[in-house]
Amino acid sequence: MKNTITIILLFGLTALFGQNLKFDVMVKYSISRNGSNSERSIYGISTNSNYIMQILNNHDGSQTAHVYDLKSKEKYEFNVIEEKSNNKSGEFKFVHSNTISYSSYFPHPSQAKNVHFNFEKVSAENDIETVKLTFYKNKSKTKPYENFELKILNSDLNLFPLFRFTCLHPTEFITELNYVKPGLVTSAISENGLVKYILKSFEEASLELSLPN
Repeated sequence: MKNTITIILLFGLTALFGQNLKFDVMVKYSISRNGSNSERSIYGISTNSNYIMQILNNHDGSQTAHVYDLKSKEKYEFNVIEEKSNNKSGEFKFVHSNTISYSSYFPHPSQAKNVHFNFEKVSAENDIETVKLTFYKNKSKTKPYENFELKILNSDLNLFPLFRFTCLHPTEFITELNYVKPGLVTSAISENGLVKYILKSFEEASLELSLPN
């Protein structure tokens, strides 16, 4: 879906809907893990990292949008309905279909207490900062088990949460895993080279919808 696409929201009664959200950025990363390659796109709100949206293509040709509220730990599901005029696409309706809690399909939020990590600045050149991200087996951070070299492009916005949610499974929901300095991760490569995350595109978006109460 391109920037020019107009999003039309399907409302029932106004009282049924709550917060309005506008997703204004989109990232796409290529993901390579042990020889398996894929690409994944995620939409975000540049000024509010609590919300993430993914649009999925279903086997029957339909689309489903999943909106994650990382603060309340809820997922909102929407059916995406394309409207055509003179056989041309351009407008979409987002129809709410379901709301579920993370706890029904994802490990308990207390898992965050068992994820130990550290960011270490390695170097900075021009607008790119090189950062080492290390994951540890223990709270004292003496037993590392995975290292990544991150290249982070300087930015006025902290876009690390978009990278985390797109690439760092199974820790994508752990908001504590966040590099606080503003920037956009352009690549992340594991120490053994078997895992690579490469930014394919970063674009403006204009997708608006309302969450149900």
